[in-house]
Amino acid sequence: MKFFLSFLLLIFCESSFAQKPFIFPKINAQGLSQAQLTPANWTIIETANGDLNDDGVNDLAMVFESDKITDETRTYGDNNTEIIKETQKPRILAIYFKDKSTGAYLLSAQNNDFILRSEEGGKLGDPLQRIAIKDQQLYLRFQGGAEWRWELGYTFKFENKDWFLTSAINLYFNQNTGDMTERVYDFKTRELFTTVGNLHKRDISNQRTSEVLYFSQLRTFKTFKKPWAWEIMPNVYL
Repeated sequence: MKFFLSFLLLIFCESSFAQKPFIFPKINAQGLSQAQLTPANWTIIETANGDLNDDGVNDLAMVFESDKITDETRTYGDNNTEIIKETQKPRILAIYFKDKSTGAYLLSAQNNDFILRSEEGGKLGDPLQRIAIKDQQLYLRFQGGAEWRWELGYTFKFENKDWFLTSAINLYFNQNTGDMTERVYDFKTRELFTTVGNLHKRDISNQRTSEVLYFSQLRTFKTFKKPWAWEIMPNVYL
């Protein structure tokens, strides 16, 4: 009987351990090199350098990817509900400001959700295309799909001690026919420009319209969890 109870306890402990949720590391708050900033068992897969806070010094943005595959529950369809469990390598976006006097990189933001994972691009493979820094803004670009393809671009700017989404682009098109819908969002002016037509005949038959964007306040990394998670208009996800 004692052996049987011990066996049940062992099974319960193993089951509990297997169901333990993945915990992201807290990355280093400062360092002098990329190596010093990289968490153990994680690898840098993308970097961008440029001035993000208008102090004349090149800052640093990096994407880390875990060396290990694990289960993650990811948001799709809205900004609150985590509804799909995926088995993949988690990713982290880290943004650092460089200190003029010491040369050290100081952590501005760690985001564990916004960067799409390698398995989230469909048949095209890894959706992460590039990150870049230009005009004191951080650019993130993704693409995916199969015959019908999508391209997503997001621009964030550091203002009032937070990272705000200032603009975005969403292109959806058929690789074979060229049929497309492109939406360009300007959150500063609250304008949306929509182009419907064909990729191969942009200047001939495409129709471009503009309308006012309605939203309560600018989104940040904290309030815009990840791509495809903001239903900005009925049945339109960004």
